[in-house]
Amino acid sequence: MEPLAQGRQALEAGAWEQARASFEQALGQEETAEALEGLAVSARWLGDASRAIDAGERAFLLHRRRGDDEAAARVAALLSLEVLESRGDAAVASGWLARARDLLRDRPLSPWNAMVDGIEGGLAGMYERDLPRASRLLERAATGARQAGNLDGELLARAQLGLVLVGSGQVTDGMRLLDGAATGAVSGEIADPSSAVAVCCLLTMACLAVRDLERAAQWSRYAMDAAASRGGGTLFDYPRTDRAALLIWQGRWEEADKELRGVIAAATGWSRPAALARLRLADLRRRQGRFAEADAALDELDGGARGGLAPLVSAVRAALALDRGDAGEAARQAEASLRLVPADDLVEQVDALEVLARARAAAGDAHAAHRAAAELVAIAGKLGTRALRAAAELATGAAATASRDPGGARAAFERAGDLFGLADAPLEAAAARLELARALVDTDQPEAAAREATAALAGFRALGAAHQAQRAERLLAEVDPAARGRPDLRLTPREVEVLRLVGQGRSNDEIASGLFLSVRTVERHVANIYAKIGATGRTARATASAFAHRNGII
Repeated sequence: MEPLAQGRQALEAGAWEQARASFEQALGQEETAEALEGLAVSARWLGDASRAIDAGERAFLLHRRRGDDEAAARVAALLSLEVLESRGDAAVASGWLARARDLLRDRPLSPWNAMVDGIEGGLAGMYERDLPRASRLLERAATGARQAGNLDGELLARAQLGLVLVGSGQVTDGMRLLDGAATGAVSGEIADPSSAVAVCCLLTMACLAVRDLERAAQWSRYAMDAAASRGGGTLFDYPRTDRAALLIWQGRWEEADKELRGVIAAATGWSRPAALARLRLADLRRRQGRFAEADAALDELDGGARGGLAPLVSAVRAALALDRGDAGEAARQAEASLRLVPADDLVEQVDALEVLARARAAAGDAHAAHRAAAELVAIAGKLGTRALRAAAELATGAAATASRDPGGARAAFERAGDLFGLADAPLEAAAARLELARALVDTDQPEAAAREATAALAGFRALGAAHQAQRAERLLAEVDPAARGRPDLRLTPREVEVLRLVGQGRSNDEIASGLFLSVRTVERHVANIYAKIGATGRTARATASAFAHRNGII
């Protein structure tokens, strides 16, 4: 079999190294556009962006020299996508797209027009945040692909359009498009594996954007499985960063850390997935209270100018400043983020509005805090998920606190804690309980405040949120001076994890299996827990379970 045919066969099988070797062998015999295109594809799958771009540029010139403008346009469009994803050079990507359009100008019936529309629509939506223009281009791309009989292109365009609609607040319509496209991906209708994974990732991104964590978990798993079935490679990059974002929300921080550092380590240069991984790692370090490391990760992003990440970088910097107690800087960064986001891009405003409301409240500007909270409430009403409604309640509670309305603050924080708990967002649930404890202090209910602060402290310690745990300790010491010497507050994060499972009625064997520990190790943790909370005798396990329920560890 000729090397060119061997390379094509290897591509179909997902054998990227073999494909690259075959195409290189073919090029050693004769430099053809077909072999160069094959080399570009295999290099892209192997994460060698420079090689992919070089081979693509050479293929483009060969197609032009032999007068095949349609093939040249196709290569130009794919080059724009590679430049965008691997280097973040939106201007260069736009140039390649413009060249593709020039070559297709006299070919209105060419099937590649739909691909150009789809790539340009993705650029407008994800990088430029021009949602109306993105919608027009993606609708045209889906129609053109359907007319050309290109199901892969049609479903990918519909998924991109769905993400744009979700971003603008049209969640029902957007999710319907995304669900339909993703069903085509997992059923095998989409032939190209990269398109199938991309569709699943787009749906996961939409779910994460509106904080629909349960649906995000389901589609993240599909995307990971689909990438694994084709040998992984760069296909894993987006699914891994999406999965890490979900793990951070769920409080599974060690797993998230591993995924993010894996994506960053595998990157040979700038790429959008690696940049997103750094951004999410910065947010994880912020949550852990490792502020200097969060700063370093953000600094590596150079302001997020490439890849359209600048609003997200400013939003994370705002949250980091607020955690440090600098309300003025937090508000400044949040407002900087909002200035970079169009008014019709509701989803992209959420993180910054959430911080802005709390920062203005912390600075004592009740009017500004209520205004930001009201905007967040309106967005949450349109998007409708529990976690977003919880965030709006938390912001409302902060604004009520600034207005010296402890009763209103208490009610809002209670609702926030309940909703965050239902949404499986443990850090946010603990934070809401800590704010509730402060509101209870303001309404002269020290015993209730101590209970909520104790539960918040247990939650923070279980997660490893050191800075937040210190805040809870300080409040607890204020409302219950005797708490400084209470042994039950000195449970380690692992002991809290074990105690949670004890409270759920698990046996030591079941706990050991679930946490991947030996039974003897679990027995030692249980004994330490009993000693710290004063549980003795035959009723020790029942006492521990009751303690776990009473203090919000379940």
